[in-house]
Amino acid sequence: MNVRKPAAALAAAVLTLGLSACGGGQSVEDACKVAEKEVKDAMGDLSGIDPTDSDKATDTIASMADALKKTQKDLENKEVKDAIGDLSAEFDKLEGAFADLKAAGQDTEKLQEVSQEMSTLSTDIQAKGEKLDELCG
Repeated sequence: MNVRKPAAALAAAVLTLGLSACGGGQSVEDACKVAEKEVKDAMGDLSGIDPTDSDKATDTIASMADALKKTQKDLENKEVKDAIGDLSAEFDKLEGAFADLKAAGQDTEKLQEVSQEMSTLSTDIQAKGEKLDELCG
């Protein structure tokens, strides 16, 4: 029996496990530094949205979602990347809600539905932001 092949395979497996244990290159701290500015900018703009101007609000939300997606692509750390992705998904939903708001026009029943959806999304965005804060402390 040739001992070299199993030994080489074992060495390769150990090396692979060793490298993955090191986090693959980007620590949570490093990933958080990459994400910090973009996330703060996106979350900061959220308070300035005027729901009475649905076109501008939709553009602002889309811009925030794009910034988060760009940030997510720049990250290597899975935990932080996933947290940013979760936040980005909520912004995508909020963008859709603003489109629904515009489409509702004067339909008060539809406006109430969209208002409830936006309230839920606001809570969800806050929760995703808090999760990211916990991760990045």
